[in-house]
Parts: sequence; structure tokens; C-alpha cells
Amino acid sequence: MISRVHWVGVAALSLLSIATTSFAADSLSVSVLRPGRASIGGQLGGSLFLADKDYSHSRAANGGFEARDSRPRLGMQANFRYVMTPSLRWQVSPGWTWAGYKEDSPIPFTDPNYPNDTTKEKILAQVLPISAQVQYVRRVGGWYAHLGAGPNVSRVWVENRRKVLKDPVSKVLHRGFYPGVSGELGAERFLKSLPSVSIEFALDSHWIMAQKDEQFPSGFNSFVDVTALKFGVNYFFEPKKRFEKKTGSSPQPAIPAGK
Repeated sequence: MISRVHWVGVAALSLLSIATTSFAADSLSVSVLRPGRASIGGQLGGSLFLADKDYSHSRAANGGFEARDSRPRLGMQANFRYVMTPSLRWQVSPGWTWAGYKEDSPIPFTDPNYPNDTTKEKILAQVLPISAQVQYVRRVGGWYAHLGAGPNVSRVWVENRRKVLKDPVSKVLHRGFYPGVSGELGAERFLKSLPSVSIEFALDSHWIMAQKDEQFPSGFNSFVDVTALKFGVNYFFEPKKRFEKKTGSSPQPAIPAGK
């Protein structure tokens, strides 16, 4: 499992090393990412289940696992960010993604609802992750690169023909909330014509602790790793100024002379 996701870690470390070397002496633009500034945004792109077991690979005849059978699918994410210092900000981001599987990949167990199904052709694994990260931000020429990490909570469920799978042994529906961790590497560039708007590219990964041996002894019982490459847009604003405008007191009328 580790060998199959090793390239993600290598790529992230390599990009961070290159970025740190190339702009270590560069400073952030105070007007762009000054403390107290916030942003809202959204990202859209492709995601892939890289791990593990039934979530990402096909069953072998001997009970082990063979080649990856998960297929890349659409992934989306919303972001809320707040700048704490010129180089640190936090982010809260809910998202959604899913995986489909190859038509000839064998199903790990007999589905009680559809006992004649023998493959994962109609199976969907869906994930709703909500992550909280602290992100380190630095400037690279006209781009602002960031690297972030933090905990997440994800809802994971598996369906066959749009019905949630039931484990044939435990009789438990295959869905639940699970803790995990997430990481993100990205870069954004502000538009000259709209200085409060940025475009962004990001590579993120969610590692979800979805293994429940007592609930799912028959299959789809492992940690889950979902990695996605996305493109997005962010809008920046200053919450403090907006709040002061809304709560500011109205000017008092002038008192006429002689009263």
C-alpha cells in the first residue's frame, strides 16, 4: 500500500524543496496576504482512490489484491481561509468525490440486495471530507505557493446500483463518519484587473481511517487515500472592515442653534 502512494509524497517533497530554494529570499506582498484578510473559493478537478484494498484494487483468486481498479472521477471542494501572519493562514474546506470501478473487477462479497452481481461495475465509493489545515505560504515570482496539513472528518459510503451495500456477515450498512488527516500543495496567482480574485492549482490528499473490522468483515474495510488535482478561484476580503461597516453607529443629527 505504501509503495503505491509513495510517488505522491515524493512529488510533494520535491516541489516544496524546489519552491523553498528558488524564493527563500522573496517576501510576500503585504497588500495581498496581510493578516486579517480572508477568502472564499471553490475548486474542481479529477480525483483518484490510490489506497487501499477493495477501495482501490481488485481481488485476486487467492484472496489478495492485484492491480488498481479504481477509476478517476470528478472531485470538488469549497475553501474558507483566514490569514494569521504574512506566511501562515488556516483553511476549512468541505468537499466531495467518488470512485467508479472497472467492469471486470470481481466484487469482494455477494451483495444481499443483488446476489447475481459478480463485478464492481455498478459500485460507487463516495467520500465527503471536511478538513481543517494550517498552511505555510510563500511567494514565487507572481505566484503564491502553499503547503498545508491538518485533521479531517469524512463521511464514506459504498453503493451498488444506488443502494448502500450491506455486509452479509454483520448486516451493517456500509457507511459512516471517520477521522483522518489531509495535506495540500498548491499555487495561486492574483488577477491584475481584479486584485481581490485569484486563480489556483492544487494537489491534495485525504487519508481516512475507515477500517472497522467488526462492522465490515467481508470487504471494503481499510484505510482510504483519495488524491485530487484541482483548479479553482478565490475571492479575498477583510471581515473586520465589513463587520465594522454593518455595526457602525449612525451619525447623530445636529442640534439646532439656541436649543
